Amino acid sequence: MEPIPIQQARARYAELVAGPRDLLALADPGDARARLIPASSLVFALGAWEAFCEELLRAAAVGVVGAARGPQDLPKAIRETLVEITGEPGEPWDHVLKRLGGGWHRAAVRHLGRSLEHRFRHWNTPSAAGVDRLAEQVAGMPPISPRWPSVDGHPGADVLDDAIRRRGEAVHLARVDFGADVIVPVLDLLDGIVDVTATTVARRIGHLPPITSG
Repeated sequence: MEPIPIQQARARYAELVAGPRDLLALADPGDARARLIPASSLVFALGAWEAFCEELLRAAAVGVVGAARGPQDLPKAIRETLVEITGEPGEPWDHVLKRLGGGWHRAAVRHLGRSLEHRFRHWNTPSAAGVDRLAEQVAGMPPISPRWPSVDGHPGADVLDDAIRRRGEAVHLARVDFGADVIVPVLDLLDGIVDVTATTVARRIGHLPPITSG
């Protein structure tokens, strides 16, 4: 059974993505008033995916930091935060670690929230590269996107990145020259990559003990 935070992330995604699917059902190529529906559906669907990634990777970070047995187990984002908070500008990690001594884990747990807040505040592109980079930074995970399913022979990462490009054009350039036939495969892909990403994170943290501050 998957950890509860991952189950919650899955459930939240399912709730959020239901709206874009229902909206897409209203698309009508013969009705000019409905021309914005596919683009709107895409925007909200990618929002659901982004929210899922944030919730899932927060859970991964909490699990990894909580179970760290040595400073080398701390993710990059946490080490950088500890240097920023407890060190001097440009001070090497080894120097900060020496100062923390046996309190390195308590410090990591104490500043976990601040570190994640900073990382997620500056993360707003749920592309394959963005997800992989964030997973590495906050949870020390290897790339997840190579595991994603393909679509008609195209890597899922490429299809997702193309969908994000279309979203950007729709939002910033008002380019909405695509229909439901473009969006349906994207919605199906999102369901697939949500499943793979959740399973991958569960495999990483499912065996870890709960986080403690003692």
